[in-house]
Amino acid sequence: MGKRILSVVLGAVAAVVIVALTELLAGTLYPLGGELDSADAETTAAIMAGMPLPAKLLVVLAWFLGALGGAWLALRISDWRWAGWIVAVLVVAGGISAIVMLPHPLWMQVCAVVVPLLGGRIAARIHRKPYPGEPLLG
Repeated sequence: MGKRILSVVLGAVAAVVIVALTELLAGTLYPLGGELDSADAETTAAIMAGMPLPAKLLVVLAWFLGALGGAWLALRISDWRWAGWIVAVLVVAGGISAIVMLPHPLWMQVCAVVVPLLGGRIAARIHRKPYPGEPLLG
């Protein structure tokens, strides 16, 4: 049981680090045109709307890579399939919290849920160990 908990915790930490580094890259390549202030919703909405598409795609990529890397690490540590899904759902929760705090276009709202789950699914497929006689990608 301890190994499973540790795997989820370390997978979640890895996911946060991956998301943060990828979003840092997005912020470096495409700096925001102003200061995000949650008290001024109108200005924040204008800044988010003015964010270039590649920057938005990097945020979506961050959600995917965070879920993929974190879920894979959790699976690698514990070999317990639910560990990867727990990490992927935690990334979904992080994406939803970002959407609640800052306005995002509808397609990003959908991606905040779908893309981390896709990353978790791919991590499970990468990690999956076949039964004897079963093909790996079958």
